[in-house]
Amino acid sequence: MKLVMGYRRVWAVFGLVLCAAVFLQGLSSVSAVEIAVNRLVYEKNSLYQRIYVYERGSVATLKFGKRTRVPMQSQVDTDDLRRHMLEYTRLTFCGLLYQPQPKRALVLGLGGGVIPREMRHYYPDLEIDVVEIDGDVPPIAERFFGFAADDRLRVHVEDGRMFVKKQLRRDSADKYDIVILDAFNGDYIPFHLMTREFLEEVKGILADDGVVIANVFSSSLLFDAEMKTFLAVFGRCQVFAGSSSSNAMLVSPGAGGRMLTIKEAVDRAKEVQRERKMAFNLVAIARRLRLDILPDTRAEILTDDRAPVNRLRLQKTGRE
Repeated sequence: MKLVMGYRRVWAVFGLVLCAAVFLQGLSSVSAVEIAVNRLVYEKNSLYQRIYVYERGSVATLKFGKRTRVPMQSQVDTDDLRRHMLEYTRLTFCGLLYQPQPKRALVLGLGGGVIPREMRHYYPDLEIDVVEIDGDVPPIAERFFGFAADDRLRVHVEDGRMFVKKQLRRDSADKYDIVILDAFNGDYIPFHLMTREFLEEVKGILADDGVVIANVFSSSLLFDAEMKTFLAVFGRCQVFAGSSSSNAMLVSPGAGGRMLTIKEAVDRAKEVQRERKMAFNLVAIARRLRLDILPDTRAEILTDDRAPVNRLRLQKTGRE
C-alpha cells in the first residue's frame, strides 16, 4: 500500500510539472515536454531570433526560433567536448577527405561552435574565420558550449555574404582550403546564402585544391534545388547523407580537386583518422558517400531574383 501511494505521489508531482510546463508555454515559445525534461537556463530575443539554451546534466542544447517546437541548432556534452552529439557536426568533416591538409578555413554560422572548435582541436595550426551575423550568439557559445576564440580562431560578427564579398575585394588575400556553409535562420538557410550568385562568390575565395561543404536537409525539393545550384557553379557535387537524421552534406571540390569513389573516401578517412587521432569514426562518415543521388528533375537553379525557399522546403523530393 505504501509503495502504491509512493507511485501516486511521483505521478502527481510529474503531473504538476507538466501542468506548469503547459502554463509556461503560453508565456514563451517552448514546448511543455522540453520544459518538463530539460532546464531552460537562458532565453533572449536577439536582433535576429529568439535564443534558448537548455541544460540536462552536462548536456547543453541551443535552439533558435519563435515557434513552439523550435529546431535544435547545437548540442554539447560539456564533460566530453570530443563527443559529437548531433550527426551533422560529424558529417561536416567529410571535407577532410578532399583536402586533408587545410591551412585556412571559413565557417559561415557559429551556433554552439562545435565545428570550428573541433577543427581547431584536430588541426592546431589551422587558421579559421567564423562568420556569425547575430552578435548575441558568440558569448552564448563561450558561456554554455565550451567554445573559445583565439588568435587562430577568429569570430567576425557580420553577414556571411558581405564577409565573402570583402574577401573577394582583397586581391592579396589567401584563399580558403575549406569553406563550410552552416548558417541557419531558424530551420532553413537564409536564401541569400543559397543562390548561384552567392556560390560564385564563394568559388572566388576557394583555393584550387580546396572544398566547399554545405549542411542541408535532404527531405524536400529545396535540397534538389540546392544541389542543382552547386552543380551549376562548381560543375561537380557529391552527397554525404545522414543515417540517423535528414541532414546531408553537399560537397564540391575546387577546380584542382577531384571527385571520390567510396573506396577512395574510406582510404583517405583511415589516413586522416590515424594521423589526427580523431575521437569519432571518420571512416563511418566516408561510407555515407552516396554516389546515386542526383537532383530531382523538377529542381531549378536558385538565383538572387528567384529563390523560393519557403515553398520548396514544404515540397517532398521525388527520390524514394
